[in-house]
Amino acid sequence: MLDNLQQMVVLATVAHEQHFTRAAEYLGISKSQVSKQIRYLEERLGVQLVQRNTRSVALTEAGEQYAAFGRQIVETMQDAEAMVAGFRNEVSGRLKVGVAQSFGNAQITKLLSAFQAQFPALELEVHLFDHRPNLVEDGFDCWLAIHEAPPEGMVARKLGDCQFKLVASPSYLEAHGSPKHPSDLREHNCITYQSVQRTYDQWSFQRDGSEQSVTVRGSYRINNAPAVLEATKSGVGIAYIATYLLDSEIENGELKVLMKDWKPTMKLPVYAVYPRREYLAPKVRHFVDFLSENIRVV
Repeated sequence: MLDNLQQMVVLATVAHEQHFTRAAEYLGISKSQVSKQIRYLEERLGVQLVQRNTRSVALTEAGEQYAAFGRQIVETMQDAEAMVAGFRNEVSGRLKVGVAQSFGNAQITKLLSAFQAQFPALELEVHLFDHRPNLVEDGFDCWLAIHEAPPEGMVARKLGDCQFKLVASPSYLEAHGSPKHPSDLREHNCITYQSVQRTYDQWSFQRDGSEQSVTVRGSYRINNAPAVLEATKSGVGIAYIATYLLDSEIENGELKVLMKDWKPTMKLPVYAVYPRREYLAPKVRHFVDFLSENIRVV
């Protein structure tokens, strides 16, 4: 019985990592031991579970379904250990975190050393990306997301709202003039963020209770927020940009805030998202608490 459970856990880990070496590292055993456990399992069940090649592994249909049961065992074990760790308030083990890429580079990575200094027994694994992950299947303990709609079935703790400013470089304004009203933006080259999931070409403003929204156009669209900032600083055009990306560009004169009597109204919520479990591991709870106290989104 114990050997059978061990083999199920090994297969579930291989399915998650999609690689024998990474699975071995995660489990703390040798790669050859992982291979043996999979082979023993296939021989005992009489069916092929894993298709092997030189670079990666893929599971057969039977392997995928069997690994799902192994994953349930792993999750039950994690819940049990989280429950016990909660009694001790123990913060240790591996914390796998996904972070929205531009926000992570601008805000989060600089905070991680301070967090780890508080909990030196904790091993941090941080992934920066802009797509929406499957937290359970991808094995994330927490996802720091900038998204209007966090995934259903997860706990989503709101940490704040990203604010925006309308900015341009002095060189662009000298060459093209400065807009006075949102409608003037139709005559300007506007730099827009555009990705597979989102396009931000609808810029909204408010003044004295009056709201204006304008669809902007321009010669430069890009799927990376820091690149929008760099293009704006170099004089390409006007940008409606999240304030978390701005450091000292306004203070040192690299960028000018435009239409100060019209306030940008778009807000992007920042969430700490994590799987809903009966017992929240202390490492996740402390990480989310740390973020809520330290990140700057205004």
